[in-house]
Amino acid sequence: LGFRGVEDLGGGLKAGFWLEAALNPDVGTGGSTNANNQPSGASNSGGLTFGRRATISLMGNNWGEVRLGRDYVPGFWNLSGFSPFGTNGIGSSSFLFYPVQSAARITNVRASNSVGYHLPKMGGVYGQVMYAFGENAASGPTKNDGRALGIRVGYKSGPVDVAVATTKTEISSLGDLRQTNIGGSYDFGVATMMLLWNQNKVGNTSTKSALVGARIPLGQGHVRVAYSRVNASGVANDAQHLALGYVYDLSKRTAVYGHVARIDNKGNGVNYNLGQAVKTPGGNSDGFEFGIRHTF
Repeated sequence: LGFRGVEDLGGGLKAGFWLEAALNPDVGTGGSTNANNQPSGASNSGGLTFGRRATISLMGNNWGEVRLGRDYVPGFWNLSGFSPFGTNGIGSSSFLFYPVQSAARITNVRASNSVGYHLPKMGGVYGQVMYAFGENAASGPTKNDGRALGIRVGYKSGPVDVAVATTKTEISSLGDLRQTNIGGSYDFGVATMMLLWNQNKVGNTSTKSALVGARIPLGQGHVRVAYSRVNASGVANDAQHLALGYVYDLSKRTAVYGHVARIDNKGNGVNYNLGQAVKTPGGNSDGFEFGIRHTF
């Protein structure tokens, strides 16, 4: 549930705000947020919390946008934009592309207390830089915890879209988190192909994930398909994820969808699942979902 607005200040200058909250429609509760980009800052009141995004902006036609508040980190956008299923639902890239350690996921999507800059339209070039504060005491071994720095640069023209990004967050108890990825897509007309590669480094551990997928127009909708694989070092076993789905457009703003997916843990692994814990070493996790989506 979101609220946003833009005010034209004249001379090509605009001011804007964006407040977006997660909502669980089955029970009416709200989502969570994090106040300092660290484990100590996690909160989930159950009420309406604008933890998905809370920003104010100053925008200029020629020089871009300065954005302050809680916002998406640069490394997240490739995981969302270059996966056929995005980062929601059982086909989501998040299952194999996010860090295994829950504490390392705090800034994998968003960061609080951030200052960001987004490039203006420059032909096909786009980009973002971000610096976020942990807001700790000025001295001591944890003074830099929660500090995040990231950059993303991409190029989009016609059927081609490609981008590279990296985000680093300092958390002394984990040995810091670095997320680096590159993704691309090409629209062939009969299908849009997508490729994505990502590495999460948390201290001395590492996970490397890769995805190949497509969105294929079919009838009054499109087919989604994605295959991804993760190779883990020092933290988990390998796994693979296969997802297939169809989205049927009832109108320009409303669609119904159905998806099926499976995650297969390798060796004795139990780390990866679709929402229910895998209890058998090397076990599978299967799921399906269907629903209706309305954009307004």
